[in-house]
Amino acid sequence: MRNIYIYIISFLVGSLALNLQAQEKKIPADSIKTSWLNGVTVQVDVASLASSFFSNGETYSMEGGVQVDLKHKYYPVFELGFAGANKLSTDNVGFKTSGLYGRLGLDFNLIKQKKDSKPTNNLFLAGLRLGMSHFAYDLTNLVITDNYWGGSQIINYTNQPSTKIWFEVVAGVRVEVVKNIYMGWSVRNKNILSKDAAGKPKPYYIPGFGLNNGTSWGISYIIGYRF
Repeated sequence: MRNIYIYIISFLVGSLALNLQAQEKKIPADSIKTSWLNGVTVQVDVASLASSFFSNGETYSMEGGVQVDLKHKYYPVFELGFAGANKLSTDNVGFKTSGLYGRLGLDFNLIKQKKDSKPTNNLFLAGLRLGMSHFAYDLTNLVITDNYWGGSQIINYTNQPSTKIWFEVVAGVRVEVVKNIYMGWSVRNKNILSKDAAGKPKPYYIPGFGLNNGTSWGISYIIGYRF
């Protein structure tokens, strides 16, 4: 009789264990996912190409980037681009430059993920960037007037080296339009950190930053593929 009780208890315990295992298998994998790395997105900014087309050659830029998904919450990003300007003012002063620029930053997904549901692939992002560009510029036909002795002189500044650093506050959205293909836009507020050297003509345009006015606004429209 004792052996029968032991057998019954063993059977019940075994059945309970199998039932719990079956329930665990029914839990969606995404709801218990704990991996830090959840994909890498390679993206291109088509807004920079469009603005280059409509600027009549005065300014131009092209830009791409890589964004990493960590825990569906943190998104480190690296952006690299090439930009330049060829501007002639109404008084025939010319400005010309071109160069590479880069940005490094971190975005945060502001859409709260539910623990018991599959993480959404649509994102509302806000973050920061630190940007830098090292470039050379030409400033030609600059007229210098001597207010004391009278007269004027034309001066050309060529191949002037410059390095500019700035930070950006960024906000935007990303939507998965087709599996692993994302589109979205971002608005950027850019603020220069580097000061212009005293006694040296400042560059009219900074690659990656825009017009050298201390602060600048920019818009990006991203198309990306997630690996």
